[in-house]
Order: sequence, then structure tokens, then C-alpha cells
Amino acid sequence: MRFVQIDILPEGKALVDIDKMTHAVAQDDGVRVFLGANHLDVPHTLPELENVLAGRDRRDDGEGSRAGFGVR
Repeated sequence: MRFVQIDILPEGKALVDIDKMTHAVAQDDGVRVFLGANHLDVPHTLPELENVLAGRDRRDDGEGSRAGFGVR
């Protein structure tokens, strides 16, 4: 299982098994993530959610991205 922590609405966080995620649908205030028969509403756009699931900063636009590696 692969888990990722994401922000959820109302204000909070959830540890999500991304192997159980079936799909995501954009909404006015974020995205509804479907986990089988359950769902979570998250305050991310689809590109931000994709970054979170990939382990990047949610606002990573690809400019200067280090693929998860920091510079020291």
C-alpha cells in the first residue's frame, strides 16, 4: 500500500491509500477524490492533487523542479 497525506475539506488532513483511489472530479472549491464507494473533498486543483500524489510540493509548476530532491 502507498499512502499520502492530503488536505481535506472542511479543514483537516487525511492519510489516503492511493492504491484505492479510483478517480477524481474537479469541483468549484477543489476536487472530489473517490476511494471505492467513499469520497473526500480536497482543496486542491487537479494539477495540485497530481503533484501531491507524486510527492512534490502541491504548487510545483515544473519550473526548477528537483523531482523530490532538495539542494543543500
